[in-house]
Amino acid sequence: MAQIAYQCIQSVADRGTEEMKEDYSNLAKKFPALVQACGLAQTVAFVQAKQKETNYLVNLAQVMEAKEELGMASREANLMKYQLLSGDAIEAGSWLKRYAEALLEIDETKKE
Repeated sequence: MAQIAYQCIQSVADRGTEEMKEDYSNLAKKFPALVQACGLAQTVAFVQAKQKETNYLVNLAQVMEAKEELGMASREANLMKYQLLSGDAIEAGSWLKRYAEALLEIDETKKE
């Protein structure tokens, strides 16, 4: 998971605009806590509704090595599979969060 997450974040760092990097970083920092607080299905629906061009859910699915679309899988899964998906999403999201914090740090002096 760590290697795939690093590649995803490095791609965002190399190709993304400053605004995209900031949006991605903010989402990456919040996602694991949102899953714990609200549940996977609700969090994925929220991200799908609010996501601009960050491709966070695509990267999350890559890190999780998901074979199906995460939103649909989380809505249609039975309880056991839902719990497994949620745990995997939190773990994958945590890796994305770690690398986003390290590689997508926005220079605060540029904002002023």
